[in-house]
Amino acid sequence: MSGPASGTRPAAQDGASEPPPGDPDLRPDADSRQDATREDADQPVVVAGCRRCAGLVLPGDRYCEQCGTRLDAAARSGTHALRASDARQRDLGLAAGATDRGLVHRANEDGMGLGLLPDGRGAVGVVCDGVSSAPGSGPAAAGAARAATELLTTRAEQWRTGPGLAEEVTTTLRDAARAAQTAAVAGAAELGLTPACTFVAAVAVGDTLVVGWLGDSRAYLVDAAGTRRLTEDDTVAAEAVRAGQLPPELAEQGRAAHTITRWLGSACPSPVPRTRVVRLRPPSRVVLCSDGLWNYASAAAALAAHIAEPGADATPITVARHLVDVALRAGGADNVTVIVIDIPESA
Repeated sequence: MSGPASGTRPAAQDGASEPPPGDPDLRPDADSRQDATREDADQPVVVAGCRRCAGLVLPGDRYCEQCGTRLDAAARSGTHALRASDARQRDLGLAAGATDRGLVHRANEDGMGLGLLPDGRGAVGVVCDGVSSAPGSGPAAAGAARAATELLTTRAEQWRTGPGLAEEVTTTLRDAARAAQTAAVAGAAELGLTPACTFVAAVAVGDTLVVGWLGDSRAYLVDAAGTRRLTEDDTVAAEAVRAGQLPPELAEQGRAAHTITRWLGSACPSPVPRTRVVRLRPPSRVVLCSDGLWNYASAAAALAAHIAEPGADATPITVARHLVDVALRAGGADNVTVIVIDIPESA
């Protein structure tokens, strides 16, 4: 997770060692990470790969942001073109996603997975936000999102409609988080990497929505009853609020607000996500996002206002792109990823 100014990092838990941030002397100078202007955001730039961890290397970088390796000609692998904004999007019609590196960070360490279920039964969305202080988190987040999405869409063929559907989907979602954990740490130890990322996934099938999460990436639901948040952050501050040790208004302030207590990756306390089942009332809209968006629109009412800005008939990709732009206009201090899934009324 490329956190805000206070920094986002995993908290040590149950004696587990927290993923180390790496030697600050082996990371690029703060000034070299500032990309606040976007005049050249759409211009392709030539980047290379780090030979140690395959992380992206931009022109002028002295060290790899993923693993801290000092870069010289021998440490760089083949080059290719990358848009400087590191922005991507995917449009599947009723489900769509958009992601951008933001205005500050040199790379996008968010992972995004999106898929439609067989026979038009619904859709799957996954967002994983890599912890920027933990080397290798960008590739880990991408791999985790991909693995979870693949398992969910494949297993969907086995789901039976009826009273047991929600339980079946919930079990599959937990298995998907375990698959994401395996993907997140694959090969990391051999490379000396300690990746970590958040996880939030939503499965909309028929009139059933199942959400699962670890960390502080979020899921919101918009329907006739209004807009509400479906997830609870796994952070030091949020847990203190739930324990009555901190006023709710302080849950998103200070370092503890972005110190996650549950995650996927190295020293993962548990890959089993918390889950929630919601009965959908179409038409509805599900929004998944990393904290790059909710840092600027946390309250459900604030996010609802932004969701409504493109118009009631706006497509999921239009809404997803608009919400990314909302974060960029507000400062873009972090990578931002948004997935929108529409649940239309039955014909």
